[in-house]
Amino acid sequence: MRNNPSSKAYRTILDTSRFYRSLGVPALVILAFLFILPLSIILSKAFVDSDGGFTFNRLIGNLTSAYTLRILAFTLFQASVSTVASVLIGLPGAYLLATYRFPGKRIIRAICTIPFVLPSILVVLGFVIFYGNNGLINQLLMNLFGLEEPPLRILYSFTAIILAHAFYNFPIALGLISSFWEQLPAHCNQAAATMGAKRWTVFRTITLPRLMPAILSAATLIFLFCFSSFAIMLVLGGGPQFTTLEVEIYRRARMTMDQGGAAALSLLSIVVALVLIFIYSWTQRSLARQEEIQETVQGRLPRSPQSLRAKILVVLYTLFSVVFVLGPLAGIILRSFQAPGSRSGNLEFTVKWYEQLFGIQSQAGSILGTAGTAVLLSVVIATITAIISLIIGAMTAATLRLSKGRANLTMELMAMLPMAVSSVIIGLGYYLISSFFNESKTTGSILIVLAHVVIASPFVLRTVLPEYRKIPFTYTQASLTLGATVSQTFFKVELPLLRGALATGAAFAFAISMGEINATLVLANAQVVTMPVVMYRLIGSYNFPGACALGTLLIVCCALVFSLTESLKRRPHA
Repeated sequence: MRNNPSSKAYRTILDTSRFYRSLGVPALVILAFLFILPLSIILSKAFVDSDGGFTFNRLIGNLTSAYTLRILAFTLFQASVSTVASVLIGLPGAYLLATYRFPGKRIIRAICTIPFVLPSILVVLGFVIFYGNNGLINQLLMNLFGLEEPPLRILYSFTAIILAHAFYNFPIALGLISSFWEQLPAHCNQAAATMGAKRWTVFRTITLPRLMPAILSAATLIFLFCFSSFAIMLVLGGGPQFTTLEVEIYRRARMTMDQGGAAALSLLSIVVALVLIFIYSWTQRSLARQEEIQETVQGRLPRSPQSLRAKILVVLYTLFSVVFVLGPLAGIILRSFQAPGSRSGNLEFTVKWYEQLFGIQSQAGSILGTAGTAVLLSVVIATITAIISLIIGAMTAATLRLSKGRANLTMELMAMLPMAVSSVIIGLGYYLISSFFNESKTTGSILIVLAHVVIASPFVLRTVLPEYRKIPFTYTQASLTLGATVSQTFFKVELPLLRGALATGAAFAFAISMGEINATLVLANAQVVTMPVVMYRLIGSYNFPGACALGTLLIVCCALVFSLTESLKRRPHA
């Protein structure tokens, strides 16, 4: 038995599984602890009365009040309208990406990644700068048509909320639907066209029904994001009329100090989010079944647009995508270098906002005085968050790669569970934990890092795991056969092959932490202030140029990190 090859192979597989299980289990336990601890503290508040006893009265009273029901109804309504708008804007682009090849195709695909790396506070600032009463669009229209009043007045309205959500989320619909559309077999459409069916009839009766799994999957994900939207609602909503659950949770926790009420609303938000996650998982399974069926059939081959109408559509949609998505970002950068020469003078080039930002030019009582410290603190927190999230994500992915069946599904759902809870609620949990400690910069920074790790780790896992599963298991077997230990195989064979995915995951975690405003705003105090919090305060005090200078630095930091990531991915393996 000692020299039996099959016995050695069995022992090798057993040792391999033990090693990978020992990697992933601690990572999952740590992530679960960081997630469940604050969540359990929040939920316990919903069932505790003023005397410290257990009760359902607080929960029932909060959830059945007319005010709460009105807020819930508006939250669901704005999320529904935002989702429809996002899908309608994304569908034409999905058709173009799936059908044609054209020079701007890579630009549109790059835009699809923006919602996952663009901080929501930048969306808010970009909309104010681009679409505000004194924004770039209104200035352009007034100069073109000689108008004295800005023709476009949408800020702090329901229209602004829907536009901001569509701007933030239509690339999700664009990316998910186009990827699925490209795999649809073309023979059904060709057969219908041969029988005389018109294009619209073919789309309505054949293409659209087959696209429904992808459309429902994208719509559910977008609805979840719009339902839990915070910064956009907090700033662009403009008042109590447009309050949502997340804004009300923040208001009760930090402004009225009604922690029990905030906990009750958090429970309601979690229940709705779990329902949405269940629906999303169901649509993903349906999507996977469709993709399995289509694997054996030739998908559509993109072609160059031939007709004049197709060419015009390609040009217009490319221009729309660039202006609609990149315009507000370009506006932030442009406005950060502008200031009026006099009280009523024209805007001129200047670096005064950056001088104030770094203390070169002092301004008494300005929020910008804390900006330099906020930049440094944000970079440190984001770096630590990226490192911890990357370790947890890589260790968890190593275990999920080998596990199968129900155990794999259970572990993957555990790792993805933080995505079902809004970052405002996670921040509220850590805010309640902070009450057990003395308020200090170190304690506040640690709690922010822990909250960011909970938020960023699932995104890292979703980046690394698909690439990990693409590595043929024969590579691992070959390494073990040549005498390498399981740990040597993991560190010297698999991790180098995952370098690109790990770098991308770390960049995503860094960008998410740098721009995270929801949990951070709940946790922030006088001693711990990050870049997005300072930007929010600058916007609140109508210091938009200062906010633009800080926003430009945020854009530059994230761009540098992703540029470094691309260089690491292109570097040849040692």
